[in-house]
Amino acid sequence: MELLRTLAVLAERPGPEHAQLADLLDLPAAPDEATWTQVFVLHLYPYASVYLGGEGKLGGEARDRIAGFFRALDAVPPAEPDHLPTLLAAHAELVERADTGDHRAAHAATTLLHEHLLSWLPLYLGRLQPLAPEPYRSWAKLLAEVLHDQARRYPAPSSDNPTPLPAHLRHAPLVTDPREGADLPLPEQLLVPARTGFLLTGADLRRAARETSLGLRIGERRYVLEQLLAQSVPDTLQWLANHATTTTDDALAGWHTVVPDAVDWWQQRARTTAALLKDLAAEAEEAVISLVP
Repeated sequence: MELLRTLAVLAERPGPEHAQLADLLDLPAAPDEATWTQVFVLHLYPYASVYLGGEGKLGGEARDRIAGFFRALDAVPPAEPDHLPTLLAAHAELVERADTGDHRAAHAATTLLHEHLLSWLPLYLGRLQPLAPEPYRSWAKLLAEVLHDQARRYPAPSSDNPTPLPAHLRHAPLVTDPREGADLPLPEQLLVPARTGFLLTGADLRRAARETSLGLRIGERRYVLEQLLAQSVPDTLQWLANHATTTTDDALAGWHTVVPDAVDWWQQRARTTAALLKDLAAEAEEAVISLVP
C-alpha cells in the first residue's frame, strides 16, 4: 500500500519530494511542473467526475456519489473526493484496515475499487500511456499493474451473486441524436466520455486535423471540434467514429479478465456512438453530394 500511496502522490503537482519518489520507483525521469501540467491539466484531468459524469466536467452527480461513499464510512468527504490521489490514498488506508481483520473496511475497499476506481481508470490509464511523456507513461503502467493486483485481491462478487454495474455507469446518459432533439449540442456531447464511451483530448483533435487534412484552429477542445465540423461534417464525424472504437478497444486491452462488465460497457457505448456518427456522416455526405450540379 505504500506503493499505491507513492503513486497517488506522484499524480499531484510536483514538489521537492517528487524526484526522490520517482527515483524510489525507478521511473525513467523525475516529474516537473511543465510535464505534469501537460498531462493532468491540458489533456487528462485526474478527476473521476470528468469521466463518469453526464456533463464531462468537474463536480456534479458523480462527485456527489463519491462524497456519499465517504459519508457512508462516517467520514467527512474531502473537498475534492473524486480527485485520483484522494481515491488511491483512501483505498490504501482501507486495505490496511482490512488487513487487521476489519470486515467493514474490506467491504469498503472492494466498493471503492470497483465503483469509483475501476469504473473509469482502465480507460483513463490506457489512453494516458501512449499520450503522456515520461515519467507519467511509466507511472500509468505501474498504477495499472497495482490495480490489477488489487482487483484479484478484492474481486467483484461472482456471477453466482451478481452485482449490477457501478451506479456511475448505470445512470450515464447516451449521446442523443441531434436529428431527434438533443439536450446538449453534439460537439459538447462528444466531449463527455460517459456518454460516448471514448476520450477525446486536445492531442486527439490535432491528430484529427492532420489525418483529415482539415485546418487546425487553436483553442479549447469544443472550439477546435466545432471548427473541424465547420470545414467538413462527414470527414470529421467519420474520423470520430473510427477513433471511438479503436482507442477504447486499445486502451482496455488486458482489462477484460479483471473488470469484464465495465469493459463491456465502455466498448458497447463506444460502438453505439460510432454507429450514430457513421450514420450522421453518411447523411451529411449525401446532403453535400446532392448540392453538386
